[in-house]
Amino acid sequence: MSLDRFGAFDVGAGPDDDIDFTSLKEAFELPDSLPPIRLPSVAELGAQARKAPLAGQLAALAAWVGAAGRQVDEAGDLSPSDAAAVADAVGVSAASFAYLWEYAIAADWLSYADDADDRVLPGEVAEAWTDDSDEDVCWAWFVTFGAILSETLEVAGPPPADDSDHDLDRAERDLDVEDEGEPTLDFLGLPLALVILLFTSRADGVPRAELTEVFWADAAVDMTAAQAAVAQEEWLAAYGDPVELLLGKLAELNAVTEAGGAVQLTPLALADLRDRLVEEGVDVPLLPPTAAELTGAELLAMAQGVSEEEFYAESAAWAAAHGADAAARELLDLGAHGGPGDRLLAVAAVTRLGAAAVPAWRDSLHIPPMSGYAKITLATLENGGHAPASGPPARLEPSPADVAWMATDLLALACDDEYPDPDDLVVTFNEAVPAGGETALFDAMSRGVHPDALAVLNHVGKYHPDKPVAKAARTAAHKAASRAQ
Repeated sequence: MSLDRFGAFDVGAGPDDDIDFTSLKEAFELPDSLPPIRLPSVAELGAQARKAPLAGQLAALAAWVGAAGRQVDEAGDLSPSDAAAVADAVGVSAASFAYLWEYAIAADWLSYADDADDRVLPGEVAEAWTDDSDEDVCWAWFVTFGAILSETLEVAGPPPADDSDHDLDRAERDLDVEDEGEPTLDFLGLPLALVILLFTSRADGVPRAELTEVFWADAAVDMTAAQAAVAQEEWLAAYGDPVELLLGKLAELNAVTEAGGAVQLTPLALADLRDRLVEEGVDVPLLPPTAAELTGAELLAMAQGVSEEEFYAESAAWAAAHGADAAARELLDLGAHGGPGDRLLAVAAVTRLGAAAVPAWRDSLHIPPMSGYAKITLATLENGGHAPASGPPARLEPSPADVAWMATDLLALACDDEYPDPDDLVVTFNEAVPAGGETALFDAMSRGVHPDALAVLNHVGKYHPDKPVAKAARTAAHKAASRAQ
């Protein structure tokens, strides 16, 4: 996996300078809509925000500064003795305090006095944090989240060429130490890129190793493999692992969690990113609080945004609230009128209802998109929940048209012309197509009415690595196209 390069944009944040998501949708080539999401109440989010260790440290820093403020030098920094004193008071190391200070300034936990005195004062975010309002606390957390994304790798990297130039635009600094004129590592925007990737992969998260691979690949997009390897080694030796650092800081803010090697965003981070993406024009529907309040369409739509276990738990709760028979009928109807993804989800959810769904399955026997699934499921249920060893009874034997339709459904989900994956196609093909039966199946697909049949045959003909299989698919695709004229 890798991310396409995207235009530069500011991911810094402050009360009057929120994260700039201008052209975010275009920059990341995001679709018009993403799967719906369920979020906790504002009160729950506020409670989670208050538990974030890093936010507590920033609040302690602002309290140490106090209403009277603290003296800073011309560069806007505390004296070494004051920095050491506050780091000790807050309970962080000197190295960690460097990040804390930058977050505080970037997110307006601290602000510089408007008068002639060189002082720093508690800022608007510090004031919001102490408010009883959950909305204000969440806002303070969201602003801090943006500051971590914008500042962390700046603090970790090389200092400005002129340390006295406090106002140097950090976006213009080199994030590598290679000779001028040669390609350099470019980290600009990558922290945001990683959290967008985590948002779009929120069902199962992203392995840490994969995040690291994506990060370095995108940072070195303008380099040769040899240049990238040298630059990465030099950066790691000088400054440490940037992905580990970033994820560590996000974890301290309760923005990410990690389990089983996979990193996922917390509800707080999901809530902030969802709001920002919606503002940018990406539709991310907000689900009702409970399964009972979902429509069948919402239930199927949410599947892409949750794990398989979560989807089945949600579908079980939804069916219990609506009644098994009514739930089965609604889902099978949605499957009959939806695309392959919705149809397979509906079949899987209704199958789990067992015998309670038998009447609904029987009524689906004569509905072409569902008939094959209904026959297979009913034959299994009549055999005590097991596939009949000697095959289904004649009345429940799927027809060639049924088999072709179901195979097309499965293969359609593995066909991606923009990012084709021959290995994934082979796996799905072996699941969908009886061994040695591809020619007959392709012929049935070419004669059927499945709206995706021609596209599937073309894809298999182009990307299946087995030449005879690919040739048979192309022949069937030609016949299907001729019949369609």
